[in-house]
Amino acid sequence: MPIIKHRDRIHEVEAGVDLERAIRELGIIPETVLPVREGKILPPDHRLEEGEEIELVDVISGG
Repeated sequence: MPIIKHRDRIHEVEAGVDLERAIRELGIIPETVLPVREGKILPPDHRLEEGEEIELVDVISGG
């Protein structure tokens, strides 16, 4: 199963779904995080693969 890490939590998600859907199913708004794997930002339509580990980095915006 793919793993998504966010803050101090680790979530196992379904393989084969796109990243945006998986993030939404975790109750996270996709526009508030950057999905990163091996130092590279992934697009929202990235298909999650078995054994993959992704970290969600919170986006901070100032006004």
